[in-house]
Amino acid sequence: MKKNLLIFTLVVPFLAFSQVPDANKFGNPVVGGPEKISLNQNLTDAQKTNAPVSTTPKKTTVQKRGIIPYNFIKVGATYYDLQTNASMGRRIHVYPDGRVSVVWTTSDDAAYNNRGTGYNHFDKTNWLTAASPTTRLESVRLGWPSIGVNGDKEWVMAHDAQLGGFTMSTNSTIGSKNFTSGSNILGQSLRRPIWGRVMNSGNTFHCIASYADSSQAGEPRAPRINGVFAPMTYSRSLDGGANWDIQHSLLPGYDDTRMINGGGDQYSIDVRDSIVAIVTGDLLEDVSLWKSTNNGLTFTKTIIDSFDYAPYNSKKLMLDTPFTCDGSLDVLIDHSGMVHVFWASSRVMDEDTTDEQYSFFPGTALLAYWNENTKTKMFIAGGSQFDRNKNGTIEISRGNTSILSNGVVPQDLKNLGISSVARLGNTSLLHMPSAGMDADGKIFVTFSFPLELDVDANNVNLRDIMLVHSIDGGNSWDTAQDITQIQGFEEEFASVGRRVDDFVHIVFQQDATAGTNLQNNSNVDNNHPAGINDIYYAAVPVAKILDGTIHTTGIREFDGNQEVFVVSQNYPNPFSNSSEVIIWLDNTSEVSVEISNVSGQVVKTQSYGELGAGNQVLSMQADGLAAGVYFYTVKTATHSVTRKMSIN
Repeated sequence: MKKNLLIFTLVVPFLAFSQVPDANKFGNPVVGGPEKISLNQNLTDAQKTNAPVSTTPKKTTVQKRGIIPYNFIKVGATYYDLQTNASMGRRIHVYPDGRVSVVWTTSDDAAYNNRGTGYNHFDKTNWLTAASPTTRLESVRLGWPSIGVNGDKEWVMAHDAQLGGFTMSTNSTIGSKNFTSGSNILGQSLRRPIWGRVMNSGNTFHCIASYADSSQAGEPRAPRINGVFAPMTYSRSLDGGANWDIQHSLLPGYDDTRMINGGGDQYSIDVRDSIVAIVTGDLLEDVSLWKSTNNGLTFTKTIIDSFDYAPYNSKKLMLDTPFTCDGSLDVLIDHSGMVHVFWASSRVMDEDTTDEQYSFFPGTALLAYWNENTKTKMFIAGGSQFDRNKNGTIEISRGNTSILSNGVVPQDLKNLGISSVARLGNTSLLHMPSAGMDADGKIFVTFSFPLELDVDANNVNLRDIMLVHSIDGGNSWDTAQDITQIQGFEEEFASVGRRVDDFVHIVFQQDATAGTNLQNNSNVDNNHPAGINDIYYAAVPVAKILDGTIHTTGIREFDGNQEVFVVSQNYPNPFSNSSEVIIWLDNTSEVSVEISNVSGQVVKTQSYGELGAGNQVLSMQADGLAAGVYFYTVKTATHSVTRKMSIN
């Protein structure tokens, strides 16, 4: 059982990174002091919960950002608002021809009885509209989906949190909303394996998962295997998921010589051809990589960020606040087969060896990176980059790094005018990296961060989706940029399409209240009641990311530039009635389309009025035009883009 958790209210100035040279460029990456938590915690479907921590109080006034927010495409919605406990899975699949499929954990009711997989598909014409945006694919209660393609069919694999095990659903063809679900797979007697991450290369499927734990009478406890409680396990199928020749196996070196606890979602997987890469990390663990080059038959372990006190127990003093992983991380295999790893950093300490508790710093704001070529950890985002008003302090509400205390919002927060909490599990202020790569090897990584100057009605800062990129395979990284920038809303749980083309394709969740109902709502305070959360898709131009004009995290005024990018070729093409195209606008602008014949004569003009910055869908009509080849020019006040199309 958990102990009563102590609360630290001091600010710790020595946590500026004077000990770590390549973190210095980010200034002070820690907001507030440490939180003491229990060494052994029961894992639930909502994962771990802990006590509050002190951070800098936030002003109650909402200040104007001074930048233009971006529009994105709503693709779904859900009452169930917890998409992960730590690391994000692959929730978006981008096809070479421009089609896109996305999934998320959804529910159409506030009691979450109908929880399952939400699905939507962009077929280059539009997104599916026949199904309700909250409708689940399956007929049983599932969650935590992964999506992929095998041949001409898509698959979705999600967990059964009540029984344990997983259900695989497949459609008849790519983009079909009609999925057929199989029976429970990878279930175990008296155990509940859940929180899966699944990827495939053709018929070979690879799954990593952990175990739910319950202390309730009659419910199964998570197992202890190789000395590790609730370990991550690996499973493999060679026949498209019908049979699993490896089931819930522990990878080599996954034992109590370096760790004592596993945990849900504190891992990530990537697969490219016959190469499999799996990473794990948590507050009291190494960040470790297992790599296989023979389709998961054998693995080699590499500790990529060693935790000096591993295996940690409560009798070890930790007064030097060492760096560690907060449990949210991602892994990416590049085109040459080399592995890249990203994780959110935290710091831990233990000043008292007479109890079963330790402290960690949820106000840490650093994104760490390692690759197989250099084998060196570096920090690529964080700290002073998020000082929007440039006053030398990252002003973030204490509610962002706090959780419920005995089921209610802590009174000391209420005394400061903060009426809610918003920390997600044991993750840090900067968390949940998700990575993709283009054909040239440029890497793009999103993460979540709560911003200064934007708070909700509870006086807690709202999160945006940030992005940092490298054009040289990870040797150097540019300044983080703010992708979402929407005033008054929180964007969280971003998943990046592994394939990046001219655009970085992202799916994320949006809410008007910081945090989640699942982890942060108090039945007493009702500070975050269950409500609809929107699921959005974004296609962000790589060209704008590379030149740094998506906008940085600093305040930037509207500059009058209204550049336009075409996300996809109009579809259908050829067409006889209408055809649609997704565009990206730099800033709000009047938008029109001029259609010209092959002689250059303008034969039709369509006006769409003033459209906001970001992604927009334009519908072009063929009425009045004879069959033939035409050119359409999307125009703003300052820019235009021309593409070719055909009418039949």
